[in-house]
Amino acid sequence: MKKTKLGLLLVSLVLLFSAPLSSAAGQTQTCPTNSSVAEILNQVDSAYITKWIRDFSGEDFVAIGGAQRRILTRQSLQLFNFNANALAYPYLGELLRSFGYEDGTSLADHLYTPTLKLTSEGIPSQIFDERGRPIVLIPELMDEQAQAASWKNKIVILPGHGAHADELVLMTAHMDSTSGSASTNAPGAEDNASGIAALMEAARLFRFYRFDRTIKIIFFSGEEQGLLGSEAYVDDFPAEMDNIIGVVNLDMFGYDADNDRCFELHVGTRADSNQVGTCFTDVIDNYALDLSYDYVTSGAIPYSDHASFWYAQVGAIEVLENSFYHSQGGCGGIVDENRYYHTVNDRITHMNMPVTLAIAQGGIGTTASLAGTLGRCFAADPVVSAVPQAESVLLSWDPIEGADVYRVYRGTAGCDGSFNLIAETADPVYEDRAISFGTEYVYQVQAAEEGAVCFSQLSNCAATNVP
Repeated sequence: MKKTKLGLLLVSLVLLFSAPLSSAAGQTQTCPTNSSVAEILNQVDSAYITKWIRDFSGEDFVAIGGAQRRILTRQSLQLFNFNANALAYPYLGELLRSFGYEDGTSLADHLYTPTLKLTSEGIPSQIFDERGRPIVLIPELMDEQAQAASWKNKIVILPGHGAHADELVLMTAHMDSTSGSASTNAPGAEDNASGIAALMEAARLFRFYRFDRTIKIIFFSGEEQGLLGSEAYVDDFPAEMDNIIGVVNLDMFGYDADNDRCFELHVGTRADSNQVGTCFTDVIDNYALDLSYDYVTSGAIPYSDHASFWYAQVGAIEVLENSFYHSQGGCGGIVDENRYYHTVNDRITHMNMPVTLAIAQGGIGTTASLAGTLGRCFAADPVVSAVPQAESVLLSWDPIEGADVYRVYRGTAGCDGSFNLIAETADPVYEDRAISFGTEYVYQVQAAEEGAVCFSQLSNCAATNVP
Protein backbone atom coordinates (compact mmCIF):
# COMPACT_ATOMS: atom_id res chain seq x y z
CA MET A 1 0.00 0.00 0.00
CA LYS A 2 1.49 3.31 -1.06
CA LYS A 3 1.48 6.26 1.26
CA THR A 4 -0.17 9.53 0.38
CA LYS A 5 1.82 12.73 0.61
CA LEU A 6 0.26 13.22 4.04
CA GLY A 7 1.32 9.73 4.99
CA LEU A 8 3.83 10.87 7.58
CA LEU A 9 0.86 11.77 9.76
CA LEU A 10 0.44 8.02 10.16
CA VAL A 11 3.85 7.78 11.77
CA SER A 12 2.77 9.60 14.90
CA LEU A 13 -0.42 7.54 15.11
CA VAL A 14 1.31 4.22 14.59
CA LEU A 15 4.36 4.76 16.81
CA LEU A 16 2.48 6.26 19.76
CA PHE A 17 -0.94 7.72 20.19
CA SER A 18 -0.47 10.44 22.77
CA ALA A 19 2.60 12.34 23.98
CA PRO A 20 3.69 15.75 25.29
CA LEU A 21 4.21 18.74 23.05
CA SER A 22 7.28 18.96 20.85
CA SER A 23 9.57 21.86 21.68
CA ALA A 24 10.36 22.49 18.00
CA ALA A 25 7.05 23.44 16.49
CA GLY A 26 4.39 23.18 19.17
CA GLN A 27 3.02 19.93 17.76
CA THR A 28 2.33 16.62 19.48
CA GLN A 29 5.38 14.43 19.32
CA THR A 30 6.05 12.59 16.11
CA CYS A 31 8.55 10.21 17.71
CA PRO A 32 8.00 9.57 21.42
CA THR A 33 10.46 7.70 23.63
CA ASN A 34 11.13 4.08 22.70
CA SER A 35 13.24 1.77 24.85
CA SER A 36 14.83 0.09 21.82
CA VAL A 37 15.80 3.44 20.30
CA ALA A 38 17.34 4.41 23.63
CA GLU A 39 19.26 1.14 23.59
CA ILE A 40 20.55 1.80 20.07
CA LEU A 41 21.66 5.33 20.95
CA ASN A 42 23.49 4.08 24.02
CA GLN A 43 25.52 1.83 21.72
CA VAL A 44 26.59 4.58 19.32
CA ASP A 45 30.34 4.51 19.92
CA SER A 46 32.47 7.65 19.82
CA ALA A 47 35.49 5.48 18.99
CA TYR A 48 33.76 4.17 15.86
CA ILE A 49 32.54 7.64 14.84
CA THR A 50 36.11 8.90 15.15
CA LYS A 51 37.50 5.89 13.29
CA TRP A 52 35.14 6.28 10.34
CA ILE A 53 35.97 9.97 9.99
CA ARG A 54 39.72 9.35 10.25
CA ASP A 55 39.58 6.44 7.80
CA PHE A 56 37.57 8.21 5.12
CA SER A 57 39.49 11.49 5.42
CA GLY A 58 42.90 9.90 5.00
CA GLU A 59 44.25 10.37 8.51
CA ASP A 60 45.12 6.69 8.87
CA PHE A 61 46.12 3.82 6.65
CA VAL A 62 43.35 1.26 6.13
CA ALA A 63 43.29 -2.21 4.59
CA ILE A 64 41.62 -2.10 1.17
CA GLY A 65 41.75 -5.21 -0.97
CA GLY A 66 44.50 -6.61 1.26
CA ALA A 67 46.77 -3.56 0.80
CA GLN A 68 47.39 -0.66 3.17
CA ARG A 69 46.11 2.58 1.65
CA ARG A 70 45.20 6.12 2.66
CA ILE A 71 42.04 7.67 1.25
CA LEU A 72 43.46 11.07 0.29
CA THR A 73 40.54 12.24 -1.82
CA ARG A 74 36.92 11.27 -2.39
CA GLN A 75 36.24 13.46 -5.41
CA SER A 76 33.69 11.56 -7.49
CA LEU A 77 35.78 11.68 -10.65
CA GLN A 78 38.59 9.97 -8.75
CA LEU A 79 36.36 7.54 -6.85
CA PHE A 80 35.46 5.78 -10.08
CA ASN A 81 38.67 6.40 -12.04
CA PHE A 82 40.96 3.73 -10.51
CA ASN A 83 42.86 6.30 -8.44
CA ALA A 84 44.82 4.36 -5.78
CA ASN A 85 44.40 7.29 -3.38
CA ALA A 86 40.62 7.44 -3.82
CA LEU A 87 39.49 3.94 -2.84
CA ALA A 88 36.71 5.02 -0.49
CA TYR A 89 34.04 3.14 -2.45
CA PRO A 90 35.62 -0.32 -2.33
CA TYR A 91 36.59 0.27 1.31
CA LEU A 92 32.98 1.18 2.10
CA GLY A 93 31.82 -2.05 0.46
CA GLU A 94 34.32 -4.16 2.39
CA LEU A 95 33.24 -2.65 5.71
CA LEU A 96 29.55 -3.18 5.03
CA ARG A 97 30.09 -6.77 3.92
CA SER A 98 32.03 -7.38 7.15
CA PHE A 99 28.84 -6.39 9.01
CA GLY A 100 26.97 -9.19 7.22
CA TYR A 101 25.31 -7.22 4.42
CA GLU A 102 25.31 -9.20 1.18
CA ASP A 103 25.69 -7.99 -2.38
CA GLY A 104 22.54 -8.42 -4.42
CA THR A 105 20.18 -8.59 -1.44
CA SER A 106 20.92 -6.23 1.45
CA LEU A 107 23.74 -4.34 -0.29
CA ALA A 108 23.39 -2.76 -3.72
CA ASP A 109 25.27 -0.54 -6.15
CA HIS A 110 23.16 2.05 -7.95
CA LEU A 111 24.98 2.88 -11.19
CA TYR A 112 24.33 6.12 -13.02
CA THR A 113 25.97 8.24 -15.69
CA PRO A 114 27.00 11.73 -14.52
CA THR A 115 25.57 14.41 -16.77
CA LEU A 116 25.93 18.16 -16.71
CA LYS A 117 22.87 20.24 -16.03
CA LEU A 118 22.21 22.33 -19.10
CA THR A 119 19.98 25.31 -19.75
CA SER A 120 17.46 25.23 -22.58
CA GLU A 121 20.19 26.82 -24.72
CA GLY A 122 22.55 23.93 -23.99
CA ILE A 123 24.77 25.97 -21.67
CA PRO A 124 25.91 24.40 -18.36
CA SER A 125 23.61 25.77 -15.67
CA GLN A 126 24.95 27.17 -12.43
CA ILE A 127 25.10 24.83 -9.44
CA PHE A 128 25.73 25.68 -5.79
CA ASP A 129 27.45 24.16 -2.78
CA GLU A 130 25.96 23.58 0.70
CA ARG A 131 26.40 27.23 1.57
CA GLY A 132 24.73 28.47 -1.59
CA ARG A 133 27.96 29.51 -3.24
CA PRO A 134 28.50 28.94 -6.98
CA ILE A 135 30.48 25.82 -7.83
CA VAL A 136 33.16 26.03 -10.48
CA LEU A 137 32.33 23.27 -12.93
CA ILE A 138 35.03 20.60 -13.18
CA PRO A 139 36.37 20.65 -16.74
CA GLU A 140 36.77 16.87 -16.73
CA LEU A 141 33.06 16.43 -16.11
CA MET A 142 32.37 18.17 -19.41
CA ASP A 143 34.49 15.58 -21.18
CA GLU A 144 32.52 12.98 -23.15
CA GLN A 145 34.58 10.14 -21.73
CA ALA A 146 33.85 11.22 -18.17
CA GLN A 147 30.15 11.42 -18.91
CA ALA A 148 30.23 7.92 -20.37
CA ALA A 149 31.65 6.49 -17.13
CA SER A 150 29.44 4.98 -14.44
CA TRP A 151 29.35 6.51 -11.01
CA LYS A 152 27.78 4.69 -8.08
CA ASN A 153 25.66 5.17 -4.99
CA LYS A 154 25.98 2.50 -2.31
CA ILE A 155 22.70 1.30 -0.77
CA VAL A 156 22.19 -0.73 2.41
CA ILE A 157 18.74 -2.32 2.69
CA LEU A 158 17.19 -3.47 5.98
CA PRO A 159 13.80 -5.04 5.16
CA GLY A 160 10.92 -4.15 7.42
CA HIS A 161 9.42 -6.78 9.70
CA GLY A 162 6.04 -5.22 10.39
CA ALA A 163 2.75 -4.37 8.75
CA HIS A 164 4.35 -1.35 7.03
CA ALA A 165 7.32 -3.14 5.47
CA ASP A 166 6.45 -1.66 2.07
CA GLU A 167 7.07 1.85 3.44
CA LEU A 168 10.57 3.30 3.44
CA VAL A 169 12.70 5.49 5.67
CA LEU A 170 15.91 6.79 4.07
CA MET A 171 19.05 7.84 5.91
CA THR A 172 21.42 9.52 3.47
CA ALA A 173 24.76 11.33 3.19
CA HIS A 174 27.15 12.08 0.36
CA MET A 175 30.44 10.20 0.37
CA ASP A 176 32.33 12.48 -2.03
CA SER A 177 34.55 15.42 -1.12
CA THR A 178 36.21 18.37 -2.82
CA SER A 179 38.90 21.01 -2.33
CA GLY A 180 41.11 23.29 -4.39
CA SER A 181 43.24 20.20 -5.08
CA ALA A 182 40.40 17.71 -5.27
CA SER A 183 42.05 15.26 -7.67
CA THR A 184 44.85 14.56 -5.16
CA ASN A 185 43.95 15.96 -1.74
CA ALA A 186 40.39 16.45 -0.50
CA PRO A 187 40.07 15.00 3.02
CA GLY A 188 36.54 16.29 3.63
CA ALA A 189 36.48 15.31 7.31
CA GLU A 190 33.40 17.37 8.15
CA ASP A 191 32.18 17.57 4.56
CA ASN A 192 31.22 14.82 4.57
CA ALA A 193 33.03 12.08 6.44
CA SER A 194 30.81 13.17 9.34
CA GLY A 195 27.79 11.98 7.37
CA ILE A 196 29.58 8.79 6.32
CA ALA A 197 30.36 8.07 9.98
CA ALA A 198 26.72 8.46 11.05
CA LEU A 199 25.55 6.13 8.29
CA MET A 200 28.25 3.59 9.12
CA GLU A 201 27.19 3.54 12.78
CA ALA A 202 23.56 3.12 11.72
CA ALA A 203 24.53 0.19 9.48
CA ARG A 204 26.60 -1.36 12.29
CA LEU A 205 23.81 -1.15 14.87
CA PHE A 206 20.56 -1.52 12.92
CA ARG A 207 21.43 -5.10 11.86
CA PHE A 208 20.71 -6.23 15.44
CA TYR A 209 17.13 -4.87 15.47
CA ARG A 210 13.78 -5.36 13.77
CA PHE A 211 11.91 -2.41 12.31
CA ASP A 212 8.32 -2.02 11.18
CA ARG A 213 9.34 -0.20 8.01
CA THR A 214 12.15 -0.86 5.56
CA ILE A 215 15.25 1.28 6.03
CA LYS A 216 17.57 2.29 3.23
CA ILE A 217 20.96 3.75 4.14
CA ILE A 218 22.30 5.50 1.03
CA PHE A 219 25.79 6.84 0.42
CA PHE A 220 25.49 9.26 -2.52
CA SER A 221 28.28 10.27 -4.85
CA GLY A 222 28.31 13.33 -7.12
CA GLU A 223 26.89 15.72 -4.53
CA GLU A 224 29.72 18.20 -4.98
CA GLN A 225 29.00 18.35 -8.71
CA GLY A 226 25.39 19.38 -8.14
CA LEU A 227 23.50 16.56 -6.36
CA LEU A 228 24.11 14.19 -9.27
CA GLY A 229 23.86 10.97 -7.25
CA SER A 230 20.66 11.79 -5.41
CA GLU A 231 19.02 13.21 -8.54
CA ALA A 232 19.87 10.02 -10.42
CA TYR A 233 18.42 7.95 -7.59
CA VAL A 234 15.14 9.87 -7.62
CA ASP A 235 14.97 9.66 -11.41
CA ASP A 236 15.73 5.93 -11.53
CA PHE A 237 13.29 4.87 -8.79
CA PRO A 238 10.18 7.01 -9.35
CA ALA A 239 7.78 4.35 -8.05
CA GLU A 240 9.62 4.33 -4.74
CA MET A 241 8.94 7.99 -4.02
CA ASP A 242 5.32 7.45 -2.95
CA ASN A 243 6.42 4.88 -0.38
CA ILE A 244 9.02 7.03 1.37
CA ILE A 245 7.95 8.16 4.83
CA GLY A 246 10.87 10.55 5.18
CA VAL A 247 14.53 11.24 4.39
CA VAL A 248 17.15 12.16 7.00
CA ASN A 249 20.07 13.70 5.10
CA LEU A 250 23.28 14.40 7.03
CA ASP A 251 25.71 16.71 5.27
CA MET A 252 28.55 18.45 7.07
CA PHE A 253 28.13 18.60 10.83
CA GLY A 254 30.42 18.59 13.84
CA TYR A 255 32.35 21.83 13.48
CA ASP A 256 31.55 23.88 16.57
CA ALA A 257 34.33 26.33 17.42
CA ASP A 258 32.25 28.23 19.97
CA ASN A 259 31.14 24.97 21.65
CA ASP A 260 27.50 26.05 21.89
CA ARG A 261 26.40 22.60 20.58
CA CYS A 262 24.14 24.30 18.04
CA PHE A 263 23.48 23.16 14.48
CA GLU A 264 20.89 23.72 11.76
CA LEU A 265 17.91 21.62 10.71
CA HIS A 266 16.81 22.68 7.23
CA VAL A 267 13.26 21.41 7.14
CA GLY A 268 11.42 23.56 4.62
CA THR A 269 7.69 24.15 4.48
CA ARG A 270 6.35 20.74 3.46
CA ALA A 271 4.13 19.12 6.09
CA ASP A 272 5.85 15.74 5.67
CA SER A 273 9.30 17.32 5.99
CA ASN A 274 8.17 18.93 9.24
CA GLN A 275 7.12 15.52 10.53
CA VAL A 276 10.71 14.37 9.98
CA GLY A 277 12.07 17.57 11.50
CA THR A 278 9.94 17.34 14.63
CA CYS A 279 10.95 13.69 14.98
CA PHE A 280 14.58 14.84 15.05
CA THR A 281 13.87 17.43 17.75
CA ASP A 282 11.85 14.86 19.71
CA VAL A 283 14.89 12.58 19.67
CA ILE A 284 17.09 15.39 20.98
CA ASP A 285 14.66 16.04 23.83
CA ASN A 286 13.71 12.45 24.68
CA TYR A 287 17.24 11.07 24.82
CA ALA A 288 18.95 14.12 26.40
CA LEU A 289 21.40 14.74 23.54
CA ASP A 290 22.18 18.25 24.84
CA LEU A 291 21.94 19.95 21.45
CA SER A 292 20.36 23.21 20.33
CA TYR A 293 19.36 24.05 16.79
CA ASP A 294 17.96 26.50 14.29
CA TYR A 295 14.78 24.92 12.94
CA VAL A 296 14.62 26.42 9.45
CA THR A 297 11.37 26.33 7.49
CA SER A 298 11.09 29.29 5.12
CA GLY A 299 14.58 29.97 3.87
CA ALA A 300 15.69 26.35 4.14
CA ILE A 301 18.55 25.68 1.73
CA PRO A 302 18.12 23.45 -1.35
CA TYR A 303 21.85 22.83 -1.77
CA SER A 304 22.26 19.24 -0.59
CA ASP A 305 20.84 15.83 -1.43
CA HIS A 306 17.63 16.33 0.56
CA ALA A 307 16.53 18.80 -2.15
CA SER A 308 16.37 16.05 -4.77
CA PHE A 309 13.61 14.48 -2.67
CA TRP A 310 11.82 17.79 -2.16
CA TYR A 311 11.61 18.13 -5.94
CA ALA A 312 10.12 14.61 -6.02
CA GLN A 313 7.47 15.67 -3.46
CA VAL A 314 9.03 13.63 -0.64
CA GLY A 315 9.51 14.84 2.93
CA ALA A 316 13.18 15.35 3.76
CA ILE A 317 15.46 17.34 6.05
CA GLU A 318 19.06 18.50 5.94
CA VAL A 319 21.32 18.31 9.01
CA LEU A 320 24.05 20.96 8.80
CA GLU A 321 26.59 22.80 10.94
CA ASN A 322 25.74 26.36 12.00
CA SER A 323 26.53 27.93 8.61
CA PHE A 324 23.81 30.55 8.13
CA TYR A 325 22.42 33.55 9.94
CA HIS A 326 18.91 33.05 11.30
CA SER A 327 17.28 35.79 13.33
CA GLN A 328 15.53 33.28 15.59
CA GLY A 329 16.53 29.86 16.79
CA GLY A 330 18.74 28.04 19.22
CA CYS A 331 21.96 29.39 17.71
CA GLY A 332 20.98 32.94 18.68
CA GLY A 333 21.70 34.49 15.29
CA ILE A 334 25.36 33.51 15.51
CA VAL A 335 27.15 31.98 12.51
CA ASP A 336 29.88 29.48 13.37
CA GLU A 337 30.88 28.07 10.01
CA ASN A 338 33.86 25.84 9.30
CA ARG A 339 36.46 28.09 7.67
CA TYR A 340 38.29 24.99 6.40
CA TYR A 341 35.29 23.89 4.34
CA HIS A 342 36.18 22.74 0.81
CA THR A 343 39.91 23.05 1.51
CA VAL A 344 42.75 20.61 2.07
CA ASN A 345 42.51 21.47 5.78
CA ASP A 346 39.00 20.10 6.36
CA ARG A 347 40.34 17.64 8.93
CA ILE A 348 39.08 15.96 12.07
CA THR A 349 41.39 18.10 14.22
CA HIS A 350 39.07 21.07 13.59
CA MET A 351 35.92 19.19 14.58
CA ASN A 352 34.18 19.12 17.96
CA MET A 353 33.85 15.37 18.45
CA PRO A 354 31.38 15.34 21.39
CA VAL A 355 29.03 17.46 19.27
CA THR A 356 29.68 15.28 16.22
CA LEU A 357 28.70 12.23 18.28
CA ALA A 358 25.49 13.81 19.57
CA ILE A 359 24.32 14.95 16.12
CA ALA A 360 25.09 11.50 14.70
CA GLN A 361 22.96 10.03 17.51
CA GLY A 362 20.19 12.43 16.51
CA GLY A 363 20.23 11.20 12.92
CA ILE A 364 20.39 7.55 13.93
CA GLY A 365 17.62 7.96 16.50
CA THR A 366 15.39 9.82 14.05
CA THR A 367 15.78 7.11 11.41
CA ALA A 368 15.10 4.32 13.90
CA SER A 369 12.08 6.16 15.33
CA LEU A 370 10.49 6.84 11.94
CA ALA A 371 11.07 3.21 10.95
CA GLY A 372 9.31 1.97 14.08
CA THR A 373 11.80 -0.02 16.16
CA LEU A 374 10.33 -3.38 17.20
CA GLY A 375 13.13 -4.60 19.45
CA ARG A 376 16.16 -6.80 19.11
CA CYS A 377 16.24 -9.51 16.45
CA PHE A 378 16.79 -12.18 19.09
CA ALA A 379 16.02 -12.27 22.80
CA ALA A 380 19.38 -13.90 23.57
CA ASP A 381 22.84 -14.25 22.08
CA PRO A 382 24.66 -17.57 21.59
CA VAL A 383 27.02 -18.87 24.27
CA VAL A 384 29.52 -21.18 22.60
CA SER A 385 31.90 -23.79 23.96
CA ALA A 386 34.88 -25.26 22.06
CA VAL A 387 36.15 -28.74 22.89
CA PRO A 388 39.20 -30.24 21.10
CA GLN A 389 38.71 -33.67 19.58
CA ALA A 390 41.26 -36.09 18.14
CA GLU A 391 41.34 -34.30 14.75
CA SER A 392 38.88 -31.44 15.11
CA VAL A 393 37.32 -28.86 17.41
CA LEU A 394 33.69 -29.40 18.39
CA LEU A 395 31.65 -26.24 18.87
CA SER A 396 28.24 -26.26 20.52
CA TRP A 397 25.71 -23.75 21.86
CA ASP A 398 22.09 -23.65 22.96
CA PRO A 399 19.56 -23.01 20.17
CA ILE A 400 18.40 -19.40 19.81
CA GLU A 401 14.66 -19.01 19.33
CA GLY A 402 13.83 -17.66 15.87
CA ALA A 403 17.29 -18.26 14.41
CA ASP A 404 17.37 -19.81 10.95
CA VAL A 405 21.13 -20.08 10.62
CA TYR A 406 24.27 -19.68 12.72
CA ARG A 407 27.45 -18.07 11.46
CA VAL A 408 30.69 -19.50 12.80
CA TYR A 409 33.78 -17.28 13.00
CA ARG A 410 37.34 -18.36 13.76
CA GLY A 411 40.59 -16.59 14.59
CA THR A 412 44.14 -17.48 15.56
CA ALA A 413 45.30 -14.18 17.09
CA GLY A 414 43.39 -14.34 20.36
CA CYS A 415 40.02 -12.93 21.30
CA ASP A 416 41.16 -9.39 20.51
CA GLY A 417 42.38 -10.34 17.05
CA SER A 418 40.52 -10.68 13.75
CA PHE A 419 37.99 -13.41 12.96
CA ASN A 420 36.98 -14.96 9.63
CA LEU A 421 33.62 -16.49 8.74
CA ILE A 422 34.27 -20.23 8.24
CA ALA A 423 30.80 -21.78 8.13
CA GLU A 424 27.05 -21.39 8.30
CA THR A 425 24.94 -24.09 9.87
CA ALA A 426 21.28 -24.57 10.74
CA ASP A 427 22.18 -26.71 13.76
CA PRO A 428 23.55 -25.46 17.11
CA VAL A 429 26.71 -27.49 16.65
CA TYR A 430 29.69 -27.38 14.30
CA GLU A 431 32.80 -29.52 13.97
CA ASP A 432 35.83 -27.63 12.68
CA ARG A 433 38.08 -30.11 10.89
CA ALA A 434 40.23 -27.55 9.03
CA ILE A 435 42.73 -27.25 11.89
CA SER A 436 46.47 -27.40 12.37
CA PHE A 437 47.96 -29.09 15.40
CA GLY A 438 49.83 -26.97 17.90
CA THR A 439 47.61 -23.96 17.27
CA GLU A 440 45.31 -21.98 19.56
CA TYR A 441 41.95 -21.22 17.94
CA VAL A 442 39.28 -18.79 19.06
CA TYR A 443 35.65 -18.96 17.96
CA GLN A 444 32.52 -16.83 17.98
CA VAL A 445 29.01 -17.64 16.78
CA GLN A 446 26.21 -15.36 15.60
CA ALA A 447 22.53 -16.20 15.11
CA ALA A 448 20.84 -14.85 11.97
CA GLU A 449 17.49 -14.69 10.25
CA GLU A 450 17.70 -16.13 6.77
CA GLY A 451 16.58 -13.84 3.94
CA ALA A 452 16.72 -10.68 6.08
CA VAL A 453 19.28 -8.49 7.76
CA CYS A 454 18.75 -9.50 11.37
CA PHE A 455 21.53 -10.78 13.60
CA SER A 456 22.27 -11.53 17.22
CA GLN A 457 25.30 -10.00 18.82
CA LEU A 458 28.39 -12.15 18.52
CA SER A 459 28.74 -14.83 21.17
CA ASN A 460 31.42 -15.05 23.79
CA CYS A 461 34.92 -15.86 22.56
CA ALA A 462 35.69 -19.56 23.08
CA ALA A 463 39.40 -20.44 23.00
CA THR A 464 40.99 -23.85 22.74
CA ASN A 465 44.42 -25.33 22.06
CA VAL A 466 44.82 -28.06 19.51
CA PRO A 467 47.69 -30.19 20.83
